[in-house]
Amino acid sequence: MFNRLIRFLLERDLFKLAISVYKRMLQEQFLPSRDISLKVTAMTEIVDDMADAFVTIRDVDLSASGSVVSVMVTACMRAGQMSTAESWLKKYESDCMEQGVAPDAAPYAGILETLQEIQPENSEAVQATLYRMRSEGATPDISVFNALIRSSLARREYTEAFGLYHAIMANHSASLLPSDLTFKKLFRACKILGHKRSRKHKRPDNAVPSRQLFRDMVQCHLLRTGNTPLAHSNIISVSCLHLALRTFMPNLQTYLIVITSLVLRMKHELRHVCRAGQYRFADFVMHMRPREPPDIDVLEWRIQHGEPAMELSGPACVGPETVTHLLTLGEPTSSSRSAIVHAGRKRSPTSTIPTVGMLLGVTSVPPFQELSLAPLVRLLRKMMFISLFKKAAGGKREGWDWKVAVGPILLRAKEEMWRDFEPPPASQSAAKRKQRGHIRAKKRSLPSSASRVRKMVKQTVNARTS
Repeated sequence: MFNRLIRFLLERDLFKLAISVYKRMLQEQFLPSRDISLKVTAMTEIVDDMADAFVTIRDVDLSASGSVVSVMVTACMRAGQMSTAESWLKKYESDCMEQGVAPDAAPYAGILETLQEIQPENSEAVQATLYRMRSEGATPDISVFNALIRSSLARREYTEAFGLYHAIMANHSASLLPSDLTFKKLFRACKILGHKRSRKHKRPDNAVPSRQLFRDMVQCHLLRTGNTPLAHSNIISVSCLHLALRTFMPNLQTYLIVITSLVLRMKHELRHVCRAGQYRFADFVMHMRPREPPDIDVLEWRIQHGEPAMELSGPACVGPETVTHLLTLGEPTSSSRSAIVHAGRKRSPTSTIPTVGMLLGVTSVPPFQELSLAPLVRLLRKMMFISLFKKAAGGKREGWDWKVAVGPILLRAKEEMWRDFEPPPASQSAAKRKQRGHIRAKKRSLPSSASRVRKMVKQTVNARTS
């Protein structure tokens, strides 16, 4: 665990924290791997005296050591030794010119990342670094784009950030694909743009929807792994997948938007007199009972015989009792499989269902409290059924199957997220057999989190086939 944590910190240039974790590892009497030991020892010497390190390595060819130069330059910048950082970069560019090779993008990406940390408002330095890259013939890689996207998002320049993402996807290749850091930054931006209503967070016209981001993420993962969903890549990570899924999770504002729109629609319809044989959306809502599967014949009979599931205080009075009824419609049906399977399982303490008081602002929601997605999904599904019932009610329905009619609607969102990149059946079966054998052979050595993520990706990619 210590080795993985230190490697994670070194990959993100968190050198001092990595050294601290390394010292704690030794104190706990754990033995570091040889690779980690050499890296941390070198980083300790670099942090202690970076100027002396440059003097020592003055006569060494650095043209093939772009990553080492990146570490040295960024470490010097964070330590305030800008002249030493410039010396390292000039030496590297000079060696590349003598060897007739183009400089690697790693040092420039490191500079852009460090500038965002120490001088976030210095846009001139960012432009100067990009101009220097172009003049030296360095080809930008995904780390450069990630640094620019991070800088744009920090300045709330969402149009520029999404423009960079469009540039990546328009020019994507085997050497230029978004990474998990790319998607994590943009998923966070989508979440901010979806919940904030101030001018500071205005959604730009080129913003990418969360569904498209998710689709692009899986597509790039399959391109990277050769249509092998369970293979490792730098595109899908545990934290990235969790963040993507949380982007689709509801919060109190999501519930408010849904409940408010339903209440306003019912209030608008109830103001008008309903003619004989005419059915309204609100009529079906008021006559639908909680915990029962929707059935158009049952609801139409109740409407005709005046047996509503809820009573309104007036002909067009929609109030807290309506909100309560809508929330109860989100309860699972008594015959649902999920209710039977999870009957003996307690609800997670981190997930809850909003109350009427929360929606009306009487009761405050605890900070970092997650709201359950399942009730909202069930409510929206029933409202979609009611919309279909409203169109079919009062007429002849011989041969009409509303379950068949609702199927394409439910699949539309899924197709938007998984369209155009499902692996071919042949390669899918071969990859499936290969990966099954690989997992069985090394089942005990797989980290639980990584195993769950790979299984989740596989299940979602194969969902349409099943």
